[in-house]
Amino acid sequence: MDAGAWLLACALLSFKRWGDETPQAGRFFAIFAALLVELIIDNAFTWAVAASDVNKYAWTPPLQDNVEIWLNSLKAAYPWTEILWQHEWINIKHKLVSLIALAFSVLFDQVPYSGFAMMTRVAACIAICRTIRTIAFMLTVLPSPRPGCYSRRFPPVPDTWGEYMRIGFGELRGRGGCNDLIISGHCIIYVMAPLVFHTYYPGWTAAFLWLAVIRTCFRAPMTHQHYAVDMFLAVVVTSLVWVQLDWICPACKPLPPRHPADPPDRRGPIQWLFIALIFIVLISLGVIIIGGGA
Repeated sequence: MDAGAWLLACALLSFKRWGDETPQAGRFFAIFAALLVELIIDNAFTWAVAASDVNKYAWTPPLQDNVEIWLNSLKAAYPWTEILWQHEWINIKHKLVSLIALAFSVLFDQVPYSGFAMMTRVAACIAICRTIRTIAFMLTVLPSPRPGCYSRRFPPVPDTWGEYMRIGFGELRGRGGCNDLIISGHCIIYVMAPLVFHTYYPGWTAAFLWLAVIRTCFRAPMTHQHYAVDMFLAVVVTSLVWVQLDWICPACKPLPPRHPADPPDRRGPIQWLFIALIFIVLISLGVIIIGGGA
């Protein structure tokens, strides 16, 4: 881990193609800031929708999930098929790390695109999809697939707005809540990884990530984390939004190649500021992943 961090820091400090990155950096940091605001709002509404559920203290049965029924029937007939969902082989942390790795691959000339441009499209797609998600789960409260979820996860609804807001904004909920179901926020990230690799770094890695998404869509209803429809709509919505955002970093317009002997671009104060901001972004992602239990 330490060796990897040193390698990344050295590659960042010796990066030659700042001329390709600088025009894209400001837009990325603006979109990333908007994404952080959306995540804070989404986090608060995760509590709000659970608190608004009139049946939160009742033992409300979950909705019928036909995928869960089908998978249980498959397991009864062929017990070995349980491997499709039994263990969490890959989780959201791995998907986030894969996205970060692709962004930093430009330091090693692995992709002919701007790292900032690619991640601007990623951040914009996640922000839009999670905004759609927040609106969707607040419009219609679905019963949790885990009866009794509210009593296990949340305190009683307070009498004052101040305490209500404190609970909403005072705690990270990286593992979700109870009724924030359509669409799955975690699945947005799961789908984001193969979409980005398929677009900018096609090959076996993208295929593997798509297989991981399919398996996650099976696992979620079987472990009662989500209904299958939550996962399906996350795949569809994220894919459609991603296609619509092609103008941010078109895959058909790679950067012109450079010869290894070409001199590095001039690095001034603005580039040093961007390097500092990159580390701030990485720290922010670490807080979200570790502090939120994502």
